[in-house]
Amino acid sequence: MRTRGTLLATVAMVALPIGLSACFTTAADFQNDAETFIVENDELREALLSEADARFVDATCAEPANQDEGTTFACTATDSNGATWEFEIEITSSSEYEVNLSRAPAEG
Repeated sequence: MRTRGTLLATVAMVALPIGLSACFTTAADFQNDAETFIVENDELREALLSEADARFVDATCAEPANQDEGTTFACTATDSNGATWEFEIEITSSSEYEVNLSRAPAEG
């Protein structure tokens, strides 16, 4: 399943509204798609990761309690440098969600 989105970036937060090509039938569909989106989306990678060859290597999301508009669920991702990122996903319709950065790793 392909996703598409528009990137909005600010200093404190990155939000990507994602329009999906099909309606989801379960809350787990949102969970699975968000995990794939975080790992595979080039816009998200380019907005957050400063090294040209850096990427997200895995993502794990909680299953949302339901599919209702406004429902949020948490995701964590690990980048290729081993740093952990936290995201909050908000369901915005039966076929869309928004990815928000809630915590970037501390720079050392």
